[in-house]
Amino acid sequence: MFRTGDTLNDGKRKLAQVFASFPDVQVSDRSLVWNTDLVETLELDNLLGQAVATLHSPRIERKAAARRRVRISRIANDQNWMKHTLCWVDDAGNTRFDYRPVHLNTLTDEVESIPPKAPYVLKEH
Repeated sequence: MFRTGDTLNDGKRKLAQVFASFPDVQVSDRSLVWNTDLVETLELDNLLGQAVATLHSPRIERKAAARRRVRISRIANDQNWMKHTLCWVDDAGNTRFDYRPVHLNTLTDEVESIPPKAPYVLKEH
């Protein structure tokens, strides 16, 4: 998948329009058993939030070129990349991001921790 700043901004604009139209979605089936109308509406709500979080993620790959996977050497960049990204999407579609550290320790002495390997990065040919 190739992304540029222009296509990402266009996608954000289009997704914001879809997100803003979600309150117009109605569940017409009021049954309490096997209500696929309700389930599909809940799934759409979830997927819209996931799409907004993904498009606004500060860690998204933004380069567009012919690329290949290359293993890079471990550098002291772990503090920038060894973290979990957390995202909140509010009712208006606005996002807020925060981070949590990655814990490499196990919860028991019976299992050893597995150290991370050098990551792959995409490099231009």
